[in-house]
Amino acid sequence: MGRPSKPNTRYFQRKLTDPERMILLSAGKGNICRGFETVLDLYHCAHNQGFRPDMDMSFLIMDRGTTDSPNGERSSVKVG
Repeated sequence: MGRPSKPNTRYFQRKLTDPERMILLSAGKGNICRGFETVLDLYHCAHNQGFRPDMDMSFLIMDRGTTDSPNGERSSVKVG
């Protein structure tokens, strides 16, 4: 792993494992950059609803839903 990032880091590189690559490709419909943005959008939604990194992932309840994502799909993440 490279040097630690800082809050003002603009660019970062990391090697993706095969499962990580598959997740980003799937989330981005074959586009890793779009997949990364989708994952950020999901975390943003979860964070706004109270999820924090030190919490267990089982705290998240995924529900097909009521909000439109930036990719034009309907989805929601419920926390709690």
